[in-house]
Amino acid sequence: MNEHTVTEIGWSSQELEARRELWSLALTDGERQRLWVDAHAGRWGAAGPVRERLRAFVRESAGSVGLTHVGNLVDPSLPEEEITEALSFLLRDFGRIVPQNGRGDLTSVLRDQDGDGNTELGFHCDTCDLLVLLCLQPAYHGGGLTKLASARHVHDLIERERPDALATLREDWTFDRTGRAGPQVVVTPILYPRKGGTIGCYYQTRTVRSSPDRGGPELTDRQWEALGVLDEVLYRPEIAFGLPMAAGDLLIIRNSRVLHGRSAYVDEPGPHARRMLRIWLNEGETWAP
Repeated sequence: MNEHTVTEIGWSSQELEARRELWSLALTDGERQRLWVDAHAGRWGAAGPVRERLRAFVRESAGSVGLTHVGNLVDPSLPEEEITEALSFLLRDFGRIVPQNGRGDLTSVLRDQDGDGNTELGFHCDTCDLLVLLCLQPAYHGGGLTKLASARHVHDLIERERPDALATLREDWTFDRTGRAGPQVVVTPILYPRKGGTIGCYYQTRTVRSSPDRGGPELTDRQWEALGVLDEVLYRPEIAFGLPMAAGDLLIIRNSRVLHGRSAYVDEPGPHARRMLRIWLNEGETWAP
């Protein structure tokens, strides 16, 4: 995965909240309107200065904190198809859209499926450089927060408390993703040092635990223990930051730096049902000036 290194910041939930200016940017209604006029036209014009401001902010925040939140990016009253097309144009500045599943879907709308919103979605990393989430409609009764955890902070905590478990997490693990988009088998450490001193992460709790059932290597007692240590740290109250997103808000997560999940929620049928537009990006050379 490509990465333009900016000074990396590890953070707890309180630290992230206290430093919102590093990663959260709110657009004015005028800025939003100019962006979307150009996006609908499919070419850049009057929104050029807003575009450059957004590009610079995303590059800095995704490089340091590992995520970017942009408030008021979209008028959520627009038709879903129109929003998706315009957003796909805007995202060309940040990467190439890649398929999310074996069917080759380039976009998907996340919503409650048979009540699965009632269950918290555990921490994991998606198999792309940048995960993009656009809130179309938040959960009507609250909940459904996007949960975020800093790989650097988690790594450093485990290094201090359980260096033996960290040594195991730094070894290669097998993630069997048969039938999904991208590599069918991923062999990688879960937490690991990268060039330039940054900390990388790759974690999918179900695929790493079920890989032996698909012919992968059996997990050792030492590996099971290390996974338990990782999960215990991830679910400490001070680790996870719960981000409420309003309709029209955008979130970009660098998968190599930040693990994400979702808190539980009770959905409301009909137009108030929670809906999140998801897009996967790989960066390539698009971040070059």
